[in-house]
Amino acid sequence: MRRKKSCTRFFSDLLGRRIERMQTIDWHRLQLSTLEDDDMDRPFLEQEIEHTVKMMAAEKVPGPDGFTGTFYKQCWPTIKGDIVQAMNCFYHLRAGPLEHLNGANIVLIPKLEVSEHARDFRPVSLVHSFAKLITKMLAIR
Repeated sequence: MRRKKSCTRFFSDLLGRRIERMQTIDWHRLQLSTLEDDDMDRPFLEQEIEHTVKMMAAEKVPGPDGFTGTFYKQCWPTIKGDIVQAMNCFYHLRAGPLEHLNGANIVLIPKLEVSEHARDFRPVSLVHSFAKLITKMLAIR
């Protein structure tokens, strides 16, 4: 039990904790220009997704977890069907609550042959690279 608390504290300090917002942004008051281009609201096309994947940096990982651009590029023939389907679900708001994009199940992968301390493990999750792919596609648009 003591080891579990120690691990939880170590990785909570490393990854951060959820902070409740005390204020919100009044977007109307900021008087920002609006996007009049309907192109931002069109469905994602397979070619557009593939183009975005090809533009991803090879070894840059989104935060302490996620797949690299190399993974997406090398595995594209195998994963493209699932990625396109996931993008379409996101577009049609069939992705469940969007706060799940900021949540993750984390697995601890040992860095050493014999891992005894929390610092001997690397936290890995696969969720953030998909959110990064969506935001990169929208930024390209």
